[in-house]
Amino acid sequence: MKTKPIEQLRREVVSLLDRHKGRIIMICRAYAPEREDLEDCFQDVAARIWEGYSNFRGDCAENTWVYRVTINCAVNYSRRRSRRPRTVRLLDHDLIEEECGNDANTRRLYAMIGRLNPFDKAIVLLWLESLPYAEIAAVMGMTPKNVSVRLTRIRLQLKSMASENK
Repeated sequence: MKTKPIEQLRREVVSLLDRHKGRIIMICRAYAPEREDLEDCFQDVAARIWEGYSNFRGDCAENTWVYRVTINCAVNYSRRRSRRPRTVRLLDHDLIEEECGNDANTRRLYAMIGRLNPFDKAIVLLWLESLPYAEIAAVMGMTPKNVSVRLTRIRLQLKSMASENK
């Protein structure tokens, strides 16, 4: 198998990141709600995509692969973040444009999603992206029926959280 020139790989990865930027930010934001953490998490995902891109064989859809990489990175980032001291912002410019709404309802939804366990958080984020149950199942390594059952339970949890906050 012949390897691609590094510049061609770079262009392909940059293009892939551009196509999936909104999805990546949405998932990272749920696991790293602070702006600095969101930027760090996005950078972790970008690095992991860069590292793994040349090995991506196309066994699954590109967006399924990106979701898998992003969710795994975001969960790992969240775990590492909880074990390290708080950091301070060093740069005065934004690395990530605002892709998601930042109104009160969006912030409230993300706060409630943030209270879910990491597995349920990933499922609901994929569902919010309007992915079909079969694709959510492929990303999460479960059956579509299990996705349906989990989403029903997650919706009840979120509804309960919403009524607590009123």
